[in-house]
Amino acid sequence: MRALGMIAAAALMSGTPAGAQPAIELPIAPGFWTNDTEKCATVHHGYVFDGTRWGALYYYGPNGSMGPAAELEPITQTRAAPDGFTQMQFGGYDGAGYFRIKRVETDRALYRVGAPFRDEIQEMDEPLIRCDFKVMSPKMQAAIRRFAPALAVR
Repeated sequence: MRALGMIAAAALMSGTPAGAQPAIELPIAPGFWTNDTEKCATVHHGYVFDGTRWGALYYYGPNGSMGPAAELEPITQTRAAPDGFTQMQFGGYDGAGYFRIKRVETDRALYRVGAPFRDEIQEMDEPLIRCDFKVMSPKMQAAIRRFAPALAVR
C-alpha cells in the first residue's frame, strides 16, 4: 500500500516554484516520519517535513541497498480538512486527490492519501512515527543531510 501512496503522490504533485518559501503550518513537527511498524535505527524509507516541503525519502532495491532517492515538493497551501486533518496542497494542484496529516501524539501522526479511482476516492491511512536523527543509521543520516540538511541535528 505504501507504494500506492508514493505513486499517487508522484502523479498528483506538480512543478516547484522558484525562490525561498515561508514556513508552512502543519500539526506535526518537522522531521523524518516513517510507518509506525518500522524501527528508526534500521528504517530505509519514510517522509520528510522540513518546514516547507513534504515527500518521500528512501533507499530502494533489495533490502534498501540502492539510493537514496527523494521526492520532496514544496507545500504551497494548507487548510483544515474533515476529522481533524490538515490538507497539503502542492503547486497549483487542487483536484480530487489529496494529502492530509493529523497529529495523534507528539511524535505520532496519521497520514491520509486520497486518490481518485473510477467513481470514488480510495483512501489510504498510514500511522507514522517521527524518528530522532541521532538514532537513525549513518546511511539514513547521510540521506537526510543530502536532501533535507535542516533536519540533520546532532
